[in-house]
Amino acid sequence: MMSKLSVRMAAAVFVVATVFAIPVQAHHDEAHDQQAIREHGDRWIELYKAGDLDGLMALYEPDAIVTLHDQPGLFGRDAVRAYFSQSVGMSDVTFELDHEHIEVNGDIAHAMAKYWLTAVNKENGYVYKDAGRSLLIYRRGDDGQWRIHVDIDQTTPDVVWPESDAQ
Repeated sequence: MMSKLSVRMAAAVFVVATVFAIPVQAHHDEAHDQQAIREHGDRWIELYKAGDLDGLMALYEPDAIVTLHDQPGLFGRDAVRAYFSQSVGMSDVTFELDHEHIEVNGDIAHAMAKYWLTAVNKENGYVYKDAGRSLLIYRRGDDGQWRIHVDIDQTTPDVVWPESDAQ
Protein backbone atom coordinates (compact mmCIF):
# COMPACT_ATOMS: atom_id res chain seq x y z
CA MET A 1 0.00 0.00 0.00
CA MET A 2 1.33 3.43 -0.93
CA SER A 3 1.84 6.10 1.69
CA LYS A 4 0.33 9.57 1.25
CA LEU A 5 3.79 10.90 0.46
CA SER A 6 4.29 8.27 -2.27
CA VAL A 7 0.88 9.10 -3.78
CA ARG A 8 1.70 12.83 -3.78
CA MET A 9 5.10 12.22 -5.35
CA ALA A 10 3.58 9.96 -8.00
CA ALA A 11 0.93 12.60 -8.73
CA ALA A 12 3.59 15.31 -8.99
CA VAL A 13 5.70 13.17 -11.34
CA PHE A 14 2.58 12.49 -13.45
CA VAL A 15 1.73 16.21 -13.68
CA VAL A 16 5.30 17.17 -14.62
CA ALA A 17 5.54 14.35 -17.17
CA THR A 18 2.18 15.30 -18.66
CA VAL A 19 3.13 18.96 -18.98
CA PHE A 20 6.38 18.13 -20.74
CA ALA A 21 4.72 15.53 -22.96
CA ILE A 22 2.22 18.03 -24.39
CA PRO A 23 3.59 19.40 -27.65
CA VAL A 24 4.17 23.10 -27.39
CA GLN A 25 2.93 24.94 -30.44
CA ALA A 26 4.31 28.40 -30.98
CA HIS A 27 1.70 31.08 -30.60
CA HIS A 28 0.91 32.68 -33.91
CA ASP A 29 -0.82 36.01 -34.22
CA GLU A 30 -3.77 35.66 -36.63
CA ALA A 31 -3.45 39.19 -38.01
CA HIS A 32 0.25 38.56 -38.67
CA ASP A 33 -0.55 35.24 -40.38
CA GLN A 34 -3.26 36.85 -42.51
CA GLN A 35 -0.77 39.50 -43.62
CA ALA A 36 1.76 36.77 -44.41
CA ILE A 37 -0.85 35.07 -46.62
CA ARG A 38 -1.53 38.38 -48.44
CA GLU A 39 2.22 38.85 -48.95
CA HIS A 40 2.46 35.27 -50.23
CA GLY A 41 -0.14 36.17 -52.88
CA ASP A 42 1.83 39.29 -53.79
CA ARG A 43 5.01 37.22 -54.03
CA TRP A 44 3.27 34.68 -56.27
CA ILE A 45 2.25 37.48 -58.64
CA GLU A 46 5.74 38.98 -58.58
CA LEU A 47 7.40 35.67 -59.44
CA TYR A 48 4.81 34.81 -62.11
CA LYS A 49 5.23 38.20 -63.78
CA ALA A 50 9.02 37.88 -63.62
CA GLY A 51 8.94 34.42 -65.20
CA ASP A 52 10.70 32.86 -62.19
CA LEU A 53 9.45 29.27 -62.35
CA ASP A 54 11.79 27.98 -59.62
CA GLY A 55 10.75 30.77 -57.26
CA LEU A 56 7.10 30.13 -58.05
CA MET A 57 7.42 26.41 -57.35
CA ALA A 58 9.03 27.13 -53.97
CA LEU A 59 5.66 28.62 -52.96
CA TYR A 60 3.94 25.23 -53.37
CA GLU A 61 3.96 22.15 -51.16
CA PRO A 62 5.54 19.04 -52.73
CA ASP A 63 2.09 17.38 -52.74
CA ALA A 64 0.26 20.46 -54.04
CA ILE A 65 -3.04 20.10 -55.86
CA VAL A 66 -3.97 22.70 -58.47
CA THR A 67 -7.29 22.74 -60.31
CA LEU A 68 -7.78 25.45 -62.89
CA HIS A 69 -10.97 25.95 -64.85
CA ASP A 70 -11.08 24.01 -68.11
CA GLN A 71 -7.92 22.08 -67.14
CA PRO A 72 -7.37 18.60 -65.67
CA GLY A 73 -6.28 18.53 -62.04
CA LEU A 74 -2.57 18.80 -61.31
CA PHE A 75 -1.31 16.57 -58.50
CA GLY A 76 2.14 17.23 -57.05
CA ARG A 77 4.65 20.01 -57.54
CA ASP A 78 6.16 18.29 -60.59
CA ALA A 79 2.80 18.36 -62.41
CA VAL A 80 2.27 22.00 -61.37
CA ARG A 81 5.77 22.85 -62.67
CA ALA A 82 5.11 21.09 -65.98
CA TYR A 83 1.90 23.06 -66.45
CA PHE A 84 3.38 26.47 -65.57
CA SER A 85 6.57 25.84 -67.57
CA GLN A 86 4.44 26.20 -70.72
CA SER A 87 3.48 29.81 -69.91
CA VAL A 88 5.61 31.40 -67.19
CA GLY A 89 7.96 33.99 -68.67
CA MET A 90 6.40 33.91 -72.12
CA SER A 91 4.05 36.87 -71.72
CA ASP A 92 3.93 40.36 -70.32
CA VAL A 93 1.53 39.97 -67.43
CA THR A 94 -0.71 42.15 -65.35
CA PHE A 95 -2.32 40.43 -62.41
CA GLU A 96 -4.61 41.86 -59.77
CA LEU A 97 -5.67 40.05 -56.64
CA ASP A 98 -8.36 41.18 -54.18
CA HIS A 99 -8.44 39.02 -51.04
CA GLU A 100 -12.00 38.65 -49.84
CA HIS A 101 -11.48 36.26 -46.95
CA ILE A 102 -8.51 34.78 -45.10
CA GLU A 103 -8.85 32.44 -42.16
CA VAL A 104 -6.02 30.85 -40.20
CA ASN A 105 -6.44 27.73 -38.06
CA GLY A 106 -3.10 26.80 -36.55
CA ASP A 107 -0.81 25.67 -39.35
CA ILE A 108 -3.57 25.56 -41.97
CA ALA A 109 -5.07 28.61 -43.64
CA HIS A 110 -7.42 29.30 -46.49
CA ALA A 111 -7.81 32.38 -48.62
CA MET A 112 -10.44 33.35 -51.13
CA ALA A 113 -9.70 36.13 -53.62
CA LYS A 114 -10.95 37.71 -56.78
CA TYR A 115 -8.37 37.85 -59.56
CA TRP A 116 -7.88 39.51 -62.93
CA LEU A 117 -5.11 38.34 -65.27
CA THR A 118 -3.97 39.70 -68.62
CA ALA A 119 -1.12 38.02 -70.48
CA VAL A 120 0.22 39.38 -73.74
CA ASN A 121 2.36 36.81 -75.53
CA LYS A 122 5.83 38.27 -76.18
CA GLU A 123 6.22 36.52 -79.54
CA ASN A 124 2.87 36.90 -81.26
CA GLY A 125 1.01 39.55 -79.24
CA TYR A 126 -1.91 37.23 -78.43
CA VAL A 127 -3.88 38.66 -75.48
CA TYR A 128 -5.25 36.23 -72.90
CA LYS A 129 -7.62 37.54 -70.24
CA ASP A 130 -8.94 35.65 -67.27
CA ALA A 131 -10.99 36.77 -64.30
CA GLY A 132 -12.56 34.81 -61.50
CA ARG A 133 -12.14 33.66 -57.97
CA SER A 134 -9.50 31.47 -56.35
CA LEU A 135 -9.53 29.41 -53.20
CA LEU A 136 -6.16 28.51 -51.77
CA ILE A 137 -5.38 26.27 -48.83
CA TYR A 138 -2.00 26.88 -47.22
CA ARG A 139 0.16 24.84 -44.86
CA ARG A 140 2.74 26.34 -42.56
CA GLY A 141 5.95 24.33 -42.80
CA ASP A 142 8.31 23.46 -39.97
CA ASP A 143 10.35 26.45 -41.12
CA GLY A 144 7.37 28.76 -40.39
CA GLN A 145 6.76 29.51 -44.09
CA TRP A 146 3.33 29.27 -45.66
CA ARG A 147 3.07 27.21 -48.86
CA ILE A 148 0.17 26.45 -51.16
CA HIS A 149 -1.29 23.00 -50.67
CA VAL A 150 -4.47 23.42 -52.75
CA ASP A 151 -5.12 26.05 -55.45
CA ILE A 152 -8.55 26.15 -57.10
CA ASP A 153 -9.38 28.82 -59.69
CA GLN A 154 -12.72 29.27 -61.38
CA THR A 155 -14.58 31.78 -63.46
CA THR A 156 -17.53 33.34 -61.68
CA PRO A 157 -20.29 35.57 -63.05
CA ASP A 158 -19.63 38.27 -60.46
CA VAL A 159 -15.89 38.67 -61.20
CA VAL A 160 -15.49 39.84 -64.78
CA TRP A 161 -13.58 42.36 -66.82
CA PRO A 162 -15.46 45.62 -67.41
CA GLU A 163 -16.99 45.71 -70.91
CA SER A 164 -14.42 48.27 -72.05
CA ASP A 165 -11.60 45.86 -71.10
CA ALA A 166 -13.13 42.60 -72.35
CA GLN A 167 -11.74 40.88 -75.44
